[in-house]
Amino acid sequence: MTDLVLLPGLHGDAQTWAPVMRALPDGVHATPLDLPAVANLDALVDELAGQIAPGSVVVGHSLGGVVAMHLAERHPSLLAGLVLVAAPVGAEDPESAKARADRAAGLSPEAYEEIALDGMEAVYNGDRGHDPEVRVERLRAARMYGPERFAAHSVAIGARPDRSEFPAQAGVPVLIVGASDDLVVPTEEQRRWAEANGAGAGTGGDEAARVTYVEIPETGHMLPVEAPDELARAIIDWLPTIQD
Repeated sequence: MTDLVLLPGLHGDAQTWAPVMRALPDGVHATPLDLPAVANLDALVDELAGQIAPGSVVVGHSLGGVVAMHLAERHPSLLAGLVLVAAPVGAEDPESAKARADRAAGLSPEAYEEIALDGMEAVYNGDRGHDPEVRVERLRAARMYGPERFAAHSVAIGARPDRSEFPAQAGVPVLIVGASDDLVVPTEEQRRWAEANGAGAGTGGDEAARVTYVEIPETGHMLPVEAPDELARAIIDWLPTIQD
């Protein structure tokens, strides 16, 4: 079976994927990676490319999805498929991008940890953001991730290109996974993105027909933590399509 490479989102590290990896069946090999603290998207994915074997399926959550799409564009020979989990679609306007980068610059570890814990009710569905265990995991990941990565990635994600038409043009099968109650990357935006790129169009051999959309109910933006079993199942059920 094809190897999976797992890329975390903002404030996340490789261990963030541990619940999903535990839910994968025996025989599925998955490698979680930390994203390097590099502010330029081109340079970031070029550095990451050296850790990815040709023929891998790259799974990216949020910022990791932005990186995965950029990786597919710059290093297409590495990828057999893409899984985009709650990934931002459009470019960020320059004013918002600058505000994001300015907020992240030069933070102390303590100030950064406050940002990572702030507003968790918007990142997790329902009351999960107030769950002590969830908060402990968020803080653990933030301490591993650190202010240097946060500053670099805040610049990188602010410079992302518009990917409205990317899935249909990716050259490999693409699975888009949305969360039913995502307040960060709105659920309706994910649905429109998938539909515009041919999800549900059937199998006709064209690129658009190679885009699949799955939406996981009762979840927010942090799908790998909130619904690891369901996310793992969505990926495993989809994997056979990359051999079609």
